[in-house]
Amino acid sequence: MTDTITSTDLETPADVAAAVLDAIEANPDAFSMSDWCRFPGGTPLPPRVAPPSGSALCAAAWVAHLTGWTLVDADDLAQVTVRLPGGFEYQRYAYSYARRNGERHTIANVADVALGLEPGHGFWIGSADTALWRLREIAGR
Repeated sequence: MTDTITSTDLETPADVAAAVLDAIEANPDAFSMSDWCRFPGGTPLPPRVAPPSGSALCAAAWVAHLTGWTLVDADDLAQVTVRLPGGFEYQRYAYSYARRNGERHTIANVADVALGLEPGHGFWIGSADTALWRLREIAGR
């Protein structure tokens, strides 16, 4: 039987940040800012399913995971969409990405939208301590 991660409806950036902090606290071994995401055997991680042993998700991947996206860590590059303010979109390639309803987006872009952040803020390339601090700030903790 697969363990699941349950959360309440995540309607605001504060709700999302709080859920991510709770998930990281409950799964500390699955939190790492070294990669977007990493899974044993390369099997995609469906939404709200507990990461298998040996997995690693960065803060942005936890956001995507808890907001209903499947996380993919592939051996081959895949074309993904990045959405910017004002409706501008462009395509790029990534090994790790978030997938839902036939769409593929960068993990950072999905997390930015869910947390109400502007793209390019640098949140996702910092240390684990910095990411946790920023999540606490958004969650009001």
